[in-house]
Amino acid sequence: MLEVRGLGVSYGGIRAVDAVSLEVRPGEIVSIIGANGAGKTSVLNAISGIVPPDKGEIRFEGESIGGLPSHAVVARGIVQVPEGRMIFGTLSVEENLQAAAHQSGRFVLRRRSRPDLQRLFPALADKLDSPAAGLSGGEAQMLALARGLESRPRMLLLDEPSLGLSPRLAEEVFGLISRLREEGITILLVEQNVRRTMALADRAYVLESGRITLHGSAAELMSDERLVSNYLGIPAPESLNPSSEEAQPC
Repeated sequence: MLEVRGLGVSYGGIRAVDAVSLEVRPGEIVSIIGANGAGKTSVLNAISGIVPPDKGEIRFEGESIGGLPSHAVVARGIVQVPEGRMIFGTLSVEENLQAAAHQSGRFVLRRRSRPDLQRLFPALADKLDSPAAGLSGGEAQMLALARGLESRPRMLLLDEPSLGLSPRLAEEVFGLISRLREEGITILLVEQNVRRTMALADRAYVLESGRITLHGSAAELMSDERLVSNYLGIPAPESLNPSSEEAQPC
C-alpha cells in the first residue's frame, strides 16, 4: 500500500533522515520507534507532503507521491494526525470537524458531523457546540483523530497520539486505534510508549539518527536484546548474568 525507498530529508543542509526504506501493507498497524530527534516525525512529514524529500521515492497504492503538496496527499487518502493535537481552540468541536471536511475539498454546511464519528467518539457527541479549548487532553486527542477521519482516509499517520495523556486516557486512545484498524484503516504509528505500541502493531521499524537499524514483526523485535535494552529500560541478558570473576566479592 505504502512503499518508501531510500528516503532522505534535510533541513538547512543538516540531514535528518537518510536512506530510510519501509513499507505498510493494507490493514496493518506499523510502528516507527526511536528516541527524540531520531527523525520519526520527519519521515511522517515527508510522506504527508509537509516537508519535501531531497532523495528517495514514496509510492502509495502504486502511485508516486513524493514531493506532492499535503492537500494532494490527503486527496489520495493519506491523513496525518500531528503530535500536539493542533486543534483550533477558538472553534467549536463541530467547527473543527467541518474545517477538516473543507480541507478535503468536500465542505458543505451541515448541523452535525457524520454519525459514524459520533459512534467512534462518544465522548465528543455532547460537546459538538463547545469550544475545543475547553476539552481535556484525552478529548482533544479524540478530536484530533476524529478530524483526521473526517477526510475519509485509507491510511492514517499518527504522531505520538498518547503524548501527555494519563495512563487511563492513553489506553482509551490505543483502544480506539485498534478499532480504527477494524474499520479498515491502515495505520503508520509513531509512539513513545514502546511496550504498548508493540502489543498493538503488526510490524515495526527502529529509527536511530535518521536511519533504520532494526525492523521486523512486533514479536521478533520484542525478543531482540537491543530493542529491549534501549527502549524498554530492561538490561540486556548478558548484563544480568555477570561472569563468575565479576561476581566474586572483593
